[in-house]
Amino acid sequence: GHITIDGFYDNVDVVSDEERAEMNKLKDDPEGFKKSIGLNGVEGETGYTTLERTSIRPTLDCNGIWGGYTGEGAKTVIPSKAFAKISMRLVPYQTPDEITEKFTKYFEKIAPANVKVKVNPHHGGMPYVLPSDTKEFLAAKKAMETAFGKEVLPYRSGGSIPITAMFEQVLGAKSVLMGFGLDSDAIHSPNEHYGLFNFYKGIESIPLFFENYAKA
Repeated sequence: GHITIDGFYDNVDVVSDEERAEMNKLKDDPEGFKKSIGLNGVEGETGYTTLERTSIRPTLDCNGIWGGYTGEGAKTVIPSKAFAKISMRLVPYQTPDEITEKFTKYFEKIAPANVKVKVNPHHGGMPYVLPSDTKEFLAAKKAMETAFGKEVLPYRSGGSIPITAMFEQVLGAKSVLMGFGLDSDAIHSPNEHYGLFNFYKGIESIPLFFENYAKA
């Protein structure tokens, strides 16, 4: 329930109690979450809901691990190498370079003296959050509320869209991420799908966003 890399949480954005309360209006559903991905239990950082653990808190995940003989039958040769793929979802004020350095130093520190460690960084993206009091967010909120007829609540989501941070750094332009998909759409899976209702509501919402933003 806690990432033990030295200094991993040093620059993690502390989200206000007000923002957390607004987020949690979405209603945390641990049972539904477990059922949706086939888990028997939900674990994570103490003091945070599942909604918060998957959005405002950073993660460290082992995506793959392999080594030695993995074919059919038995083999008693002791492997000389082992490999793992690690990913970390960052939150505002953490940077890929900082976290890569801390991960590498920590892994080298905990490795036994007779084990050689090699860390190969792949890529990283800067975290990005559009504040919920900006004219861009409010224009999107109003547009979706008009189209769907429901209150829109702010929500942070872990995803890999590094160019959103670059848009603001290089162009000074904020990015509005308007999601029309559902958890049940099975994104990136072989059975990925998308409902026509939300497709048409997206068509309604986006022109309304431009209208609202122009007025703002």
